[in-house]
Amino acid sequence: MTSQVLLPTPRTGKPEITMAPLVDVIFLLLIFFMVTTVFPKESGLMIEKPASEFSAPLDDNHIVIKLGHDGRVEYKNNLVTSETLGILLKRDLLTRPNTTVTINADKLATTESLIQVIDISKSSGATQLGIATDEKSDQ
Repeated sequence: MTSQVLLPTPRTGKPEITMAPLVDVIFLLLIFFMVTTVFPKESGLMIEKPASEFSAPLDDNHIVIKLGHDGRVEYKNNLVTSETLGILLKRDLLTRPNTTVTINADKLATTESLIQVIDISKSSGATQLGIATDEKSDQ
């Protein structure tokens, strides 16, 4: 006696790819990347300040000028020219005359561009100037 194994007969229709699982996977990937994306906190010039052993935190009553390594100047998150910086700084110092002007200069900025920003600040009426630094690490 021979035993026969009955095998299912294959379907003769066209193979299909269902889209529902693909859409689910795409949405899961989208949600994953949206949740894990890190956005920069500050926009504008990226400044790498020099380190100092005597750095101290600033209070909120400061006017901050950013000076990039390439000599670009940013004031209130806007790139400005030297002339515009002088006008804006003079206007702000008229309303707040004893405000400290802090220059946040990149450590690769030239001395010439730093002195130019200091001169503009002093000619605009700044009496208190400071240069921002990072705290020196013990490495």
